[in-house]
Amino acid sequence: MKVALVKPPPTYADWYRQPALGISYIAACLESNEYDCKIFDAYFQSLSLPQLIQRVKNYKPDVIGITAMTHEINAASHIATKLKTELDVPIVIGGCHFTALPEKTLIEFPVFDYGIYGEGEKTIIELLEYINQKSANLYNIKGLVFRNENQIVVNQSRPFLSAKELDALPIPAFHHYYGTDNSHALAAKHSYYIMLTSRGCPYNCAFCMQVMGKKVRRRTAQSIIQEMDYAIERYGAHIFDFADEIFLFDNSETRNILQSFIQRGFPNHMKWSALIRANSVNPELISLAKKAGCFRLDMGVESGDDSILKAIDKKISVQQVKQAVKTIKKIGISLRTYYILGHPGETIETSRKTVKLATALNTDSIAVGLMVPYPGTRIFRMAQRGENGYRLISENWAKYDKYGGNVLEIEGLTHKQLVKWQKRALLYFYLKNFRFLDFLKFLWKRRRAFYFFIRKRLVSLPQQTI
Repeated sequence: MKVALVKPPPTYADWYRQPALGISYIAACLESNEYDCKIFDAYFQSLSLPQLIQRVKNYKPDVIGITAMTHEINAASHIATKLKTELDVPIVIGGCHFTALPEKTLIEFPVFDYGIYGEGEKTIIELLEYINQKSANLYNIKGLVFRNENQIVVNQSRPFLSAKELDALPIPAFHHYYGTDNSHALAAKHSYYIMLTSRGCPYNCAFCMQVMGKKVRRRTAQSIIQEMDYAIERYGAHIFDFADEIFLFDNSETRNILQSFIQRGFPNHMKWSALIRANSVNPELISLAKKAGCFRLDMGVESGDDSILKAIDKKISVQQVKQAVKTIKKIGISLRTYYILGHPGETIETSRKTVKLATALNTDSIAVGLMVPYPGTRIFRMAQRGENGYRLISENWAKYDKYGGNVLEIEGLTHKQLVKWQKRALLYFYLKNFRFLDFLKFLWKRRRAFYFFIRKRLVSLPQQTI
């Protein structure tokens, strides 16, 4: 049986081109169960929609699996419709949007035959066994949603994989991205390697769906190092990006992993980046991370106002953020910070505080997004009920994008005003800190996005100061 795994093409945000971990894990599980599969990632491979459709058709799969975030679900449906017409094979939808709205998604998009919510590694194997042999009972497959005549059936949810089960998963099938050749040319080209050392996040931020659950399930240091050794040997990896929702916890487990890196000698020939929270930062942990090969950290700040941080249940304060940034800078690790405009209770004044904080912290880079009420989040439920002054202004899933969407307004703060503050944050961050060359690099890297925005006739850059 041949299985095509598909990721839709981007609209404009094409600067984060990296292998998709979710479908790479699925592909690895399929191959370990002796299924023939192939990944068609239009994002990574820079494929247009017609090119993507043609390549999948040429592969002639027996089953098609598509992964989609909320802003991609319309495109996923369009792709599925095109492929269904040509191939007439079962199509399975997965990803965070479907996990949040399993029944609604199958009702809204009838082209999808099945859906998998939650972690899909086990569910997809059981579903393929049913499709292949027609012997299993669909109702017994946990994490599956399917059609029974005119009825949508949502099966019992599948428990999250345990830490032990994460250790046992096959290494993500990145050979679908990087090829199978171990040549030095390949190693030089693909030195970057993204991986997960854990799944889950114990915090409860209002804007986050927590698609991987609240309990952190962390792989053993031995399992992590085995994958890193494999990536170094097979792909020539020497830059690792730990994509965990939080990697640098301030605990003994994290320190054990960092000490293992040092003992293994990794810092001599590789470096890595990861996410951290402001309330986990202390000189001892950051110094150990630096010694273990860390060259960059990413940190969600979200807002420059303490009342906003409390409203979204971020569990940090502005003072903690300032101290964390000071510590990380002093120890000499690059830092990228993230902000959102449009929180519950956001005003012009709180937006101004966020812009001022981002400018004053002057980290190596920033990202400033607009609040999007993603399904499965508390923000989504607030917006649906009209709480905290929120008003939904669109039900078009394609617009549910924090860098280019237009779905949410706040009483006293229109979407256009939020866009102005978003632009203001980027302008002041670079120009008030006299980082003109960095600003030009930023613009060049995102030139496709600016072309996209111009076509959409977004508001012009603001002139007033703060």
